[in-house]
Amino acid sequence: MARYGDLDTQYFDDAGDPLISGKVYFYETGTSTLKTTYSDVNLTIPNTNPVILTAAGRQPNIFFDGVAKAILTTSANVQILVRDPVGETTSSFGDPWVSSKIYGANDVVQGSDGEFYVSLAANNVNNNPASTSGYWVLLYSVDWNSGITYTEGAVVTVSNLLYQSLQNSNLNKNPTTETAYWVLISLAYVSTITYTVGQNVVGPDGIFYTALRTTVGDTPASSPSDWVGTSVAAAASATAAAASAAAAAASASTATTQATNAATSASTATTQATNAATSASTATTQASNASTSASNASTSATAAAASASTASTQASNASTSATSAASSATSATASATTATTQASNASTSASNASTSASNASTSETNAAASASTATTQATNAATSASNASTSATNAASSASSASTSATAAAASYDSFDDRYLGPKATDPTVDNDGNPLLTGALYFNTVSNEMRVYTGAAWLTAYLPASGYAVLSANTFTGAQEWASGTAIASAATVNLNTTTGNRVHITGTTAITAVTLTRGPRTVIFDGILTLTHNATTNNLPGAANITTAAGDRAIYESDGTTVYCVSYTKASGESVVAASSGYVYVASSFNAVKGTSYLANTSAGAITATLPASPALGDSLVFADATGTFATYNLTLGRNGNNFLTPAGVSVAEDFILDTNGALITIFYESPNWRIA
Repeated sequence: MARYGDLDTQYFDDAGDPLISGKVYFYETGTSTLKTTYSDVNLTIPNTNPVILTAAGRQPNIFFDGVAKAILTTSANVQILVRDPVGETTSSFGDPWVSSKIYGANDVVQGSDGEFYVSLAANNVNNNPASTSGYWVLLYSVDWNSGITYTEGAVVTVSNLLYQSLQNSNLNKNPTTETAYWVLISLAYVSTITYTVGQNVVGPDGIFYTALRTTVGDTPASSPSDWVGTSVAAAASATAAAASAAAAAASASTATTQATNAATSASTATTQATNAATSASTATTQASNASTSASNASTSATAAAASASTASTQASNASTSATSAASSATSATASATTATTQASNASTSASNASTSASNASTSETNAAASASTATTQATNAATSASNASTSATNAASSASSASTSATAAAASYDSFDDRYLGPKATDPTVDNDGNPLLTGALYFNTVSNEMRVYTGAAWLTAYLPASGYAVLSANTFTGAQEWASGTAIASAATVNLNTTTGNRVHITGTTAITAVTLTRGPRTVIFDGILTLTHNATTNNLPGAANITTAAGDRAIYESDGTTVYCVSYTKASGESVVAASSGYVYVASSFNAVKGTSYLANTSAGAITATLPASPALGDSLVFADATGTFATYNLTLGRNGNNFLTPAGVSVAEDFILDTNGALITIFYESPNWRIA
């Protein structure tokens, strides 16, 4: 916010008279767009545009934001001066960026996007910080502002807590409630904050913790159901994974032993099956032999029966033969019985051998199945061991990543902590870690209630607090306002008023002055001695176009339009007129028609009068008018233009009369077709 002008600002016309009811137009800098100004410091009561000066040529209160273009005119809209820019033209911390201003390295401005930026280079001009890279770097705003649109990654503070933006186009989203737009960056545990699942903090014991559930007021080191230390959890996971790997390895060893035993059982069963098959073959052979014996015995029985029949027939012939035959028959019957028994036993052995073979085959099948099962278990055990080893590796990686994240987070916090030092009662000499201060570091002074920035050599106020504004009472400064005089300048042929150290300056010595150097002005000059001011139309344009001999205490006011240096007012300490009455002046006391080449002493003590200028002047015609009675301020002398215009110092041709309303005024006018010009 800028105040335009000062308490004693008074505007004058080119004759040095107050600019009665003059006008000041305000535009946006570098444009023809009207700019609103205000009569109060809070920018709530708009002024008219233009702002109208008082009858004494003084301005009312004028406040506005940033910079503007100002145009000063007469009450009839005749332009007198143009100044662009006016207002906040010095480099203040956080002022809005101006395209025509040259910024130095480390200057801080506010961009059109509402963000604050730091200049990266000297002679930084016309590089928009919101859209040009390489010339500016973003200076994160400290306090969240509902009117700023934040981008992804932007960092703000709310109630001394740090938040980071999660989205672009983040406007008017309160970080304390809009969790989809902001995330809390609170590395140090705070007992009053409500933490949600997955949020990380550094506990008072220095360990990095992760919240297991929504919690508030539960100290991480003593609340294992609410928090888990990242390093402890990783170690426990790694230990559990290692135990799982050991158990899987043991299972694999056991399964391998079982597979070996099953293979041995299968080999034994195969041998038993082979033996059983051999026994079955032997039994079959024995059964075949027994069957043959039975067949032979049956044949013997048939033969014996035939012999018995023959013997019976011959019984009568030989009883001995009959008895022998009977005995033979009995023996043959016994042999047949024995053969039948042996055949039955052989059949039973064959059946048993077949059962043993079947059992051996079943044992072989079961042994093969056991071997297959044991092989599958060995494969599964090996897979479990591999998975357990992978889990152990992943757990170790998680622990390492967590440790790296904790280190990076701590480093990020330390970097921020080195730049914003927080609230303090006095200017710090080192940062919060005891290291040297960084240029651009900030802190809030709790005694003066203001933000301060470190320049690399000293702490400066980062913005003007309320206590720094001038106190107003009924639109009047409560204390006297004085202009300090600059260092006196010695008289010389050419006096440089650009180098004065104040707007009021004494000139000492008696060396004649033939030229004055001044770019704008004004400067009030007080002469301490007697010397000659030599008139020069360009470098020392004096009233009346005549040389002036100074006296101690005489005062002159100098201004310049950048080309010509004018002495717009000269007051003698004695109160006398600058040009004394002589036979070369025509004395007038009522309205009259002016004649070219004539000098007039006008007496307006009885009332205002008008001097009508020649209607058809020639190039170079001139006239001089002086206040004979020192009453022009009470009763004006009006120069009637009589169809010709006046040319202002700003080069503007105006179709209006010229009014002399300053006591003791002395002016010279000359004709430059098609305008009268005031010397």
